[in-house]
Amino acid sequence: MNKKIIIFLVVVSAFLLLSSPVSAKKNVDIKIESEGAFILIKLVDSQGHNIKSTGKIHYNITDQNGNYKWKYLSYSKLHAIKYDPGTYYVKVKFDGDSKYNSAEASKSVVVSYSKSSFDPYTYYDNHNWGVNQKMDDYLEYNYWD
Repeated sequence: MNKKIIIFLVVVSAFLLLSSPVSAKKNVDIKIESEGAFILIKLVDSQGHNIKSTGKIHYNITDQNGNYKWKYLSYSKLHAIKYDPGTYYVKVKFDGDSKYNSAEASKSVVVSYSKSSFDPYTYYDNHNWGVNQKMDDYLEYNYWD
């Protein structure tokens, strides 16, 4: 009787293992760049396409004097962080989610200011209203009140 139960359990567990869906997670590359007065953090897949993820990213940005800014937040399409001109060391870690593997990257970037990079007074004239809530709030609190 015990042999029948053991054989039955082995058959059932083998069936469950073979019938479970296998889902491989996709690899993620982290792109760290500077554009004008901004440091850009972007997550892309292996073909270079932007990803849509609910995963969290951690970033740590250190300047030449050792001052740093650290954040832990949900990833959206792109993170753009405004900085003064200088050289910064950026370290980013993506936790991953059910669809994407975790990833880490670090890079030194040079932020330089140019007149064409960002002008808060023409930001909305270029049809950017509502594109980035953080930027909208920044402009509202620092320029329009």
